[in-house]
Amino acid sequence: MGLIACGGAKGSPDAAPPAWQKGLPPASMMGTTRGLSPARGIIHLHSPYSHDACDGNPRPPNDTGPVDETCLSHQRLALCTDRIDFAAMTDHADTMAEADFPLLFLMREGDEAVNAQDGHQIASKIHCDNGHTALVMVGTENAIMPIMLDHHVPGDAAARRTIYKTDDATAVTAFHDAGATVWIAHTEQQTKPHLDLLQPDGIELYNLHANIDPDIRPMYLGLDASGAIQAVAEFADTGDPYIQPDLALISFLLPNGPALDRWNEQLAEGRHLPASAGTDAHENALPLMLADGERGDSYRRMIRWFANVALVADPDDPTQIEAAVKAGRFFVAFEIFGTPVGFDAAIHAGGSVAGMGDTIAPTAGATFDVTLPTILDLDPSLPAPEFAITIYRIDGGGVHALATGPGPTLSAPADQPGAYRAEIHIKPHHLGVYLGHLGTAPADGDFPWIYSNPVYVE
Repeated sequence: MGLIACGGAKGSPDAAPPAWQKGLPPASMMGTTRGLSPARGIIHLHSPYSHDACDGNPRPPNDTGPVDETCLSHQRLALCTDRIDFAAMTDHADTMAEADFPLLFLMREGDEAVNAQDGHQIASKIHCDNGHTALVMVGTENAIMPIMLDHHVPGDAAARRTIYKTDDATAVTAFHDAGATVWIAHTEQQTKPHLDLLQPDGIELYNLHANIDPDIRPMYLGLDASGAIQAVAEFADTGDPYIQPDLALISFLLPNGPALDRWNEQLAEGRHLPASAGTDAHENALPLMLADGERGDSYRRMIRWFANVALVADPDDPTQIEAAVKAGRFFVAFEIFGTPVGFDAAIHAGGSVAGMGDTIAPTAGATFDVTLPTILDLDPSLPAPEFAITIYRIDGGGVHALATGPGPTLSAPADQPGAYRAEIHIKPHHLGVYLGHLGTAPADGDFPWIYSNPVYVE
C-alpha cells in the first residue's frame, strides 16, 4: 500500500498508490431512498451538433458536413465508462436548429429509440459494451436552456433558431409547449430581475466551463483569468508515475458564489426552484494532454467529475427522470471525491416524511435531517477524509445556517416556513496519495461534495 509524502511537501509516494478507477460504478451502488433508485445524470452537455464543440470543428467543412465521428465516439464512450444513466444534451441553436429532430439523438448502430405514446421519439438508449445503458435526451443551450425537449419548437430552421435564441418569457412558453423543462445555464451571469421575469423550472448552481474559461473567471467570478489552465498544467507532468490527472479538478474547484446567491434569492421569495451542476463539456476548453495521455477536457474526464443524481422508481424511464429533475428530486454529487452511499436529506414531521422537491405544512417538532453518506469502497489504509454538513433555511429574511457538524447525521428544527437544503463539504485527505510531485497539501483543501435540493415548508 502506498505511503504519502509527509506534511504536504513536494515529492512522490514511496510506492504505487491503490489503483485509480477511471470510470464510475453503477449508480445503484449509492443505495435506494424510500423505495426510489438513484439515476446518475449529466445536465448540460454538447455534442458535434454544437458549432463550438470538438475544438470548434465538429462538422467540417463549415458546420455543414457529417459530424466528427471521432469526437462523438469520445462522448458516447464517456457515457458508458462513467455509467451515466441520463444525458440531457444542450446543443447550441446555430447548428441544432437546422437538424431534423431525430438526428439530434445521434443514434448509432445498436442504439434504441424511446418513443412517447403517440409514437414520436423522446430519447434514445446507448447499449454499452460494459452492460450499462445510457439515456440520451435533446435540448439546447443559448440564453435559455430548455432540456429534455419532446420535439422542435415550430417553424423552419430559421424560425426555430430565432425562438431558441430568444431570451424572454415568450420563449419559456414556447419551450414548455415543446415539452421541455426550462433551465438557466451560467447562473453566475444572470441578474435577479431577469430570473424573476423568466421564472425558469431550474437553474445551475455550478458550471464547470465558468470555472475554467479565462473570460468568465475574472468577469463574473472574480478569479484570475488563467488560473484554472495553469493549475491543470501541473497534471501534464508525464515524468511523474504517481500523479492522477483525473484529480485536476481539485486544483481549481470553488463554489460558484454568484450562482448560489441567485438561487438563494429565488428561494427567499418562495419560489420552488431546483438547481443542478452543469458539466458543459465540448472537448474544446483544455486541449493539453495530461500525464495519462488523455486531453484535460476529455468527455470521459469531465463527465466523471460530478453529476446530478435523480431519485426515481425506474431509472430506465425518461419521463420519470424528467419529472424528478423538474420537481427537484435530485442532488448534486462531486464524485471525483468518492461515490456517496446512503445520502438523504428530508423533513420528518410526526409520521410524515418529505424529501427533496416535496412540500410539507409547518408542523411543531418537525426536523430537517441529513444523513452523511459513506464513500463507496474507500480504502481503509488511506488517510480518512473530513466532512462538514451545513443545513440552511432560506426564507424572506434571507439565508439562515441552522446547524453545522461532521455527521454521521445532522438535524435542525424545520417548523418554520422556508426552503430547507443541505451542503456537505469534504477535505479529501484520502486523495493525497494520487498527487505525486504536488504533495498532499491540495487534498487538505475544503471542497463541495454534495448539494441537496430543497424541501419546502409552507
